Amino acid sequence: MLDKPIAELEGKNVALIAMGQSQIDYHLSQVHSVSFDEVWAINAMIGVLKRVDRAFVMDPVSRFFDTGDAGNMTVMMRETLPVADYPIYTCELDKRVPALEEYPIKEVVTDLGCGYFNNTISYAIAFALWNKVESINMFGADFTYKGNLYFAEQG
Repeated sequence: MLDKPIAELEGKNVALIAMGQSQIDYHLSQVHSVSFDEVWAINAMIGVLKRVDRAFVMDPVSRFFDTGDAGNMTVMMRETLPVADYPIYTCELDKRVPALEEYPIKEVVTDLGCGYFNNTISYAIAFALWNKVESINMFGADFTYKGNLYFAEQG
């Protein structure tokens, strides 16, 4: 587990991509040759993006392997997680996914002086702040459920 920030991330320009509608803007940015030092995927975006440098999956990954709780994302995550070749920060290690790294929650909270995390995106933002990245370009953080447009992810 990380016990200090990653020096190479300081000053970097990061794209953080989640599952919301504005993820399309990230894809368009790639068509127009916009570059980012690193691309960070949130949850199921690991199975969609061509390039991922780091990912954040804060639910225990056992939910994908041991249950069908993730609905139609379950199969894709079962196939993608075991072969990932980049760090996936999470709350619990699982030997079925060698790339998992325990999220450094104590270090991040202590160094930032803030511990309000209510979704995976907030963990990724805190990780970026802890590592002193220069800029965070957020895409897809506007996630809602298609069947109920008035219900959004908490936070």
